[in-house]
Amino acid sequence: MFGLFGKKEKSLKVIDNVWITEQAKFAACVAHKKNNAKVIFVAWFEETKNKLHDFFLENGIEDQIYLADRLSIPQQDSELIFVEHHPLRAEEERKATEFGVSEITVFSSISEPLFKLFGGDRIAEMMQKMGMREDEIIQHDMISKSIKNAQEKIASKSIINGSGRSQGDWLLNVGLNKESF
Repeated sequence: MFGLFGKKEKSLKVIDNVWITEQAKFAACVAHKKNNAKVIFVAWFEETKNKLHDFFLENGIEDQIYLADRLSIPQQDSELIFVEHHPLRAEEERKATEFGVSEITVFSSISEPLFKLFGGDRIAEMMQKMGMREDEIIQHDMISKSIKNAQEKIASKSIINGSGRSQGDWLLNVGLNKESF
């Protein structure tokens, strides 16, 4: 009756850690890896995977970065960190379900194409004017809600058949740009 007794849809909890620049995000990944050897970094796109891998090598870390679609269920005692958002929330939820987790952590930066699509450049400029340093982390439920809303807008505007080597390519391949919104 009125959905009162129906199953509640499980919702994926996303813990967003956002930095102003990609460089600061990658530096945080290095620091996190040095503190936790069992962390597994997962990228949605080949370009991000390669950039983080190169950054790790430059900083003396020999570690594999995994592509989300090529990673099978990780070991139970390892910590998963996604190093970018997928433009579609449904893809993040699909992968979390496959891994059997109800919560994921995402490290991202305002300089990523997903953020730029929704005014990330203005946000970064405002944060810097307020005195925020590049290496400071932005964490707030409001940020996570904004990202989720952006992903839902993308899902409503696009033919969900995107592909690409990068987040930017994916968005272009489904015909999305700032003018789309």
